[in-house]
Amino acid sequence: MLRHSARSSALLFGIFLFLGAAIGAAQSPIAAMYGDDQLRNKVITLGFVTAEIPASAGASFPAEVYLTQGDLQRAFDETRFRPDGAIVPTNTDLQLTAPSPATQRVLIDRLQKAPAALKALQDQVDARRSSSAAPSQSGLLQIGVDSFAARLSSGAPPGATFPQNVCLIATDFANGGAIDQRELFAQDRVRKGITACLSALDAAGVQSLVVPLVGAASSGTQSRDPQYEGQRVLMECRLINAIAGIALGIRDFAPNRHSVREIGIIQWEQEILGMFGATRGSPMSRAAQSAYRTYANQVKLALQNGLAGRKTSTSDVSGSCSAILNPS
Repeated sequence: MLRHSARSSALLFGIFLFLGAAIGAAQSPIAAMYGDDQLRNKVITLGFVTAEIPASAGASFPAEVYLTQGDLQRAFDETRFRPDGAIVPTNTDLQLTAPSPATQRVLIDRLQKAPAALKALQDQVDARRSSSAAPSQSGLLQIGVDSFAARLSSGAPPGATFPQNVCLIATDFANGGAIDQRELFAQDRVRKGITACLSALDAAGVQSLVVPLVGAASSGTQSRDPQYEGQRVLMECRLINAIAGIALGIRDFAPNRHSVREIGIIQWEQEILGMFGATRGSPMSRAAQSAYRTYANQVKLALQNGLAGRKTSTSDVSGSCSAILNPS
């Protein structure tokens, strides 16, 4: 009798393991990445947020929004996390190999390993350039407002580390410098670019997509001061502003949604850890914990505000963010 019981227990245990593996394998890419990011970054779990977009006239199912602290590179490189589409920053001239914005390199570096796919993208860019009126002094695209959608699956080799569809949104000039013109990143501008990108990707049949904090203009600006205090506050304001603009764009897109089921908003984990003097696997100081808790709560509020159609203002955050949240 005992032997039979042991066999039954082993069989049940095996069934549970199988079911667990099956559920894990069936998990959608953004949800899987969100869960994995939490396990990797337990010291900053307060900044992880989920929200739901209700069903629409064109989609009988809700969509999930995940605000995660991870890495765009992991979303591209790991098959289980790779989405159908991505919103990626570009420059006003649509120069794919230009030095700015830096995040564009995440996509282009991977496309350069698939020359046919890179050529397909360049051909689409050239077609856009030739069909447009003469570019203005500010370039082919307006910062924050204009975008360019393209399909990358053509010419993609097996194991390609990029999504099938991308939408490029202008966030900088080809040689940089937009960081000094913060009025270009007003939430009402960014929301237009995000809405346009979401609509284009949705029309392409994309179900899962990721977007880094476009318009945050934070790359390469971190102070060397060990306390990071002045620079950290400035960075917080930029990140909160970017999340607010993205959320507003999601709100504007939501009523016309058809195919999108999940959206992953990615805060770069190394940036967040560095801002608060933290390292993965080690506890923060008490002062850093307090500062991070305040930031995480403000991020949640910015996301909630945007998804409800409200802009985030200086009255919603602590610290001095007037130059970022209320640009003249």
